[in-house]
Amino acid sequence: MAPPLSILAVILHVVSATAVKALVFDVPSGSSKCLTEELHRRAVSHASYRVVAESTSAADRRILVRVTGPRGEELYVAEGGERGEFRFEAAEDGEHTACFWSPRYERGTVVSVDVQWATTSVGGGAHAGGSGSPPAVAVASEGRIATIIGELKKLEDSARLIHQEMLSFRQSELEMQRLNEDTATRLHSFTLLSLAMCVGVAALQLWHLKTFFQKQHIL
Repeated sequence: MAPPLSILAVILHVVSATAVKALVFDVPSGSSKCLTEELHRRAVSHASYRVVAESTSAADRRILVRVTGPRGEELYVAEGGERGEFRFEAAEDGEHTACFWSPRYERGTVVSVDVQWATTSVGGGAHAGGSGSPPAVAVASEGRIATIIGELKKLEDSARLIHQEMLSFRQSELEMQRLNEDTATRLHSFTLLSLAMCVGVAALQLWHLKTFFQKQHIL
């Protein structure tokens, strides 16, 4: 018995609402590349990825993977693997991003990644990326790297200024300490001199009184 036309229509609609995309790209060692997919709410995405060993020049083929939603919320994280998969349902409309990062820098090497990304729209509409084009690849551009380097240089300059100020404060502290020591030494010398003068004046007074009493034949 042939299935009703309505059932066939539903099956064809579900099949047409599912888009499977394959993409192979190179991730330079020490940097990252990201895939972005515009999804509607409740669209289901399932992706698998693996490092293509035969086209990889890096010694360390392990990659870090992080998937985020439109608001930056973390949907999936994997560290230090050569393959894996993730699945999520879009909670809202917007761009969902999967970033692949080769953490170990090796000059002139790349890590090739093969990604199979399937997206199924739920409830009638094809997903926003339904034109058949693969997810956009966002390279960690030189401008972004230059911005990070600029920020690091600013931090380095700030640290250098703080270090110089600390050295200046240390020098001021040493000069103040020397001034205090000199002041204490002078005060001690003046105290001894005053004491010696007082003793000398007292001795002179005693000698004068003794001489006076001797002249008066009192002693």
